Amino acid sequence: MKDLYLENSGINNPDKEKRKIKFDFILFFAVILISTVGVLVIYSATRYSMPGGVSDSMYYLKKQALWLGAAIIVSILIQFINYRVLKKCWWIFLIIIVTSLVLVLVIGYEVYGSKSWIDLKLFSIQPSEFSKVFMVIVVSAVLSKWSREKKNRVGFKKVSLSLIAALICTVLVLLEPDFGTALIFFIVYIGILFLSGANLLYLFGILGAAVGSFFLALKMDLIKQYQLDRILIFLKPEVQKEGIGYNLFQSKLAIGSGGLWGKGLFLGKQTNLSYVPEHHTDFIFSVIGEEFGFFGALFIIIIMTAVVWRCFYISANADNSFGSLLAGGIGFIILTQLVINIGMTIGIMPIIGIPLPFLSYGGSNLLSVFIGIGLVENVYSRRELRRKYEIAYQEFD
Repeated sequence: MKDLYLENSGINNPDKEKRKIKFDFILFFAVILISTVGVLVIYSATRYSMPGGVSDSMYYLKKQALWLGAAIIVSILIQFINYRVLKKCWWIFLIIIVTSLVLVLVIGYEVYGSKSWIDLKLFSIQPSEFSKVFMVIVVSAVLSKWSREKKNRVGFKKVSLSLIAALICTVLVLLEPDFGTALIFFIVYIGILFLSGANLLYLFGILGAAVGSFFLALKMDLIKQYQLDRILIFLKPEVQKEGIGYNLFQSKLAIGSGGLWGKGLFLGKQTNLSYVPEHHTDFIFSVIGEEFGFFGALFIIIIMTAVVWRCFYISANADNSFGSLLAGGIGFIILTQLVINIGMTIGIMPIIGIPLPFLSYGGSNLLSVFIGIGLVENVYSRRELRRKYEIAYQEFD
């Protein structure tokens, strides 16, 4: 495999090829910082309430810290693999996605109405979390330029094949059923399709079909009542504060009580006393808002935004279309989850059970997002700076 960018200093001499390999420390330190804060916030949220009936007040802290250590190691190990190799074996990742998501439907166990987890005895995994990253690899490979093409053309064939792959992932997750994760799949696919330069008619056509499918599902009673309740609470958050609107009401109350500077780490009453349900997972931002206040929450959002910005910056400066779509797709995963999770805790998005990347408790989510960051770093480290006198390069043999 070759990855040639020849720097022309007056003579085209392949022997004088120069290669610049760097590591994006801004991205790396940002995710380490935000993940470390996440471990502390999870500890604060669980040290008194101890969800799940555990007796050790440090149980969730220790588990999340172990997952974080493993995630960092995996992310670093990914740097030893040239990400371009993944493009040729994209179909393997599609097989892994389908196999794991079918397997969870067969032997998985149910949590809060969704059969999303597989028990591996020592720990449990959520295959749909890893499938997000794998789907990005699949779709990016299909939509990017291949060696037989002079330039990348995203026509009907590429769009159709990538759409089929994305639909397979989305439908299998909907069967769990996990509407939130399925929505992430769809939005990320649309984002990658947009970055690929596909004709906007394809985008509008797919969006139109998705909206039509939603209303058809409503008419056929395929959407469950609790999902309709979440939409109702989003449209009318003042209804049933003690019923279906309880989660949102308590979340907004906790965040509002934090004021400008917060009550301090470990001092959040609303969250420590379990008034906010799932405060260590989906509603972790409620803990942040109560204990760190407006400015603390703003700082968290700024760091998360910096992570997303670095992903898109690396995407824009990648030296090939596959790397660009890969980094951009990971950026869309983080951005979409960030917007939806924070939005649902403050009432501007429906509550659909989306974790906050790097901060919510959960090994599968943390490990998968670090795999994504590892791939983005891989794209960055193997890029070559474009110059006006560069000659064409050959991406694959």
